Amino acid sequence: MVRVMRNIARGFLSAVILSMVIAVLLSTIGAPAFAQTTAHQRVGVEAKDSFEATIGTSVEIFRFDITKTNAVEIDPAISLDLFFRRRFGLSFEVPALVWIATGREAVPRSVGAVGDPEVTTSYTFRISDWRLSASLSYTHPSGIWNPYEAGEKQIASGSGYPKLGALFSAVRYLDPIVAGMSLCCETCFARPERSGTSTRPLILTANLFATEALNDVVALSASLSPKLSWPRYFNGIPDESGIVYSLTGSASLVFSEKDHSLRIGVSKLLSDYSAPVAFDLGFS
Repeated sequence: MVRVMRNIARGFLSAVILSMVIAVLLSTIGAPAFAQTTAHQRVGVEAKDSFEATIGTSVEIFRFDITKTNAVEIDPAISLDLFFRRRFGLSFEVPALVWIATGREAVPRSVGAVGDPEVTTSYTFRISDWRLSASLSYTHPSGIWNPYEAGEKQIASGSGYPKLGALFSAVRYLDPIVAGMSLCCETCFARPERSGTSTRPLILTANLFATEALNDVVALSASLSPKLSWPRYFNGIPDESGIVYSLTGSASLVFSEKDHSLRIGVSKLLSDYSAPVAFDLGFS
């Protein structure tokens, strides 16, 4: 068991190191273009206003082919981002889940529920061509998670865990490329269950991302995200599953026009080839 945990940890660290190397390479490749300022605005560049408010929406779409019926899962979300003096940020996000059965004999045909809302505070600053950011987030367990309620309503839209997260990100601006990485640490506090309480002590997620502006309007973005999830503890005893490693990849096209942007993309759990491809749409 110890050997398996070490191998998983080594794999995670290797992925993080690889992400850092690729980020440096991307920055190096983009260096010659730095002196040639193009007419387009770089994707993600800070606004010059002292206060900025952005309302955004996004939706992920999955298709499932299971034994009982075929179905489509839709995960919409609405967000509000507040940014003050290009440094202080406050964000709110409310997700939801909609399950639509495509089988002829499926009952119910569709069902939906609100998920777990999240609030995030952040601080951002610049060092040369780097933008550094640190944030804290809290997720409240408002969605449906209890097996009995989920079974009755035929949907589970939340985790049931109060969750606290901390994230640090570093982004390098080199026209026409924006590249960087982030590291997120999350912990899930006690969730009351029928015969005790459960917790998830630690979830570590790294993310390598890069965006290249193709022209004044369209940009291509891609990311690679390794993740380590510690086992669930029930009444202080860990599950036998041990630490779980996963890897997710995504790619998207971003269309920007003045103060608005549209994102169209796909993502896939690369560590599980049987996992469905998710289609992602976002607008802000």
